[in-house]
Amino acid sequence: MNDVPENSVRATTRPVDYHAPSSNRIGEMLRQVHLLTDEQAQRAERHAEEHGMRFGDAAVALGFIDQATLQRALATQFDLRGAQGGVTGEPLAFTAPQSQAAEDYRSIRNALALRWFKHPQGANTLAVVSPQRGDGRSVMAANLAVCFAQVGFNTLLVDADMRNPRQHQLFNLDDRVGLSGYLAGRIDQNAFSEVPGIPSLTVLPAGGIPPNPQELLLRGGLGRLVEETRTRYEMVIFDTPAAEVGSDYQLIGAEAVGALIVTHREQTRTRGAKRLVESCRGFGIRIVGSAMSAAR
Repeated sequence: MNDVPENSVRATTRPVDYHAPSSNRIGEMLRQVHLLTDEQAQRAERHAEEHGMRFGDAAVALGFIDQATLQRALATQFDLRGAQGGVTGEPLAFTAPQSQAAEDYRSIRNALALRWFKHPQGANTLAVVSPQRGDGRSVMAANLAVCFAQVGFNTLLVDADMRNPRQHQLFNLDDRVGLSGYLAGRIDQNAFSEVPGIPSLTVLPAGGIPPNPQELLLRGGLGRLVEETRTRYEMVIFDTPAAEVGSDYQLIGAEAVGALIVTHREQTRTRGAKRLVESCRGFGIRIVGSAMSAAR
């Protein structure tokens, strides 16, 4: 059996102002996240003009979106995401969808969809790994999850970094319960948090930081989680601890089968990246590809 081609996913994310507004028009926002087609948007605009309605109300009246979707879009337009528990700024695919960085993340998503998630030898699970802290791994995982959810894939993002978790901060979620509790046998479905404003995206935070993350990962609960979630979700993406802080990523990557290696153009050392590649191969983890990030 041939391996999935390595280095099949390559892209570079560029630095950008995380808080730069993309557009305040509801129609443009809904088109950007593929909730409206161009034709539907044009029809809604005509309907709104003919009946003296607002665009969003016209789109609801025509059956293109529901009221809940309209309210999420309005919350995004008036920057109410943080107050409602939504994205706080860094996942650019949601907060700045017209930026070059967001386009880069979408390019990586498309390559992954073809070369891993839909590949005959691929899977619907993926670990995002990196040599060092600050390589942009967590931001990469968050943006990829958002990108898949935006095109309708039922996506789960698991924060498996039980040393320095970030996903609860990026998505402004409660992290009192999460992966650590699940692995310890305290299964709580409330730990799986849907992200307001991003239909189809669910996040499992890391939960309380345990004193023994590797022991928890070795108990067998991780394999059970992978088996359960790969049937419930179309895409399952794992954020992992940096390789420099321990071997957790090896255990997570082995269960996820495939790994995307993230490096930082100003930080990652070639030697560290090579060691990570060799380590993944040694544990039977398929390297789906690599991506260079400018985010931290």
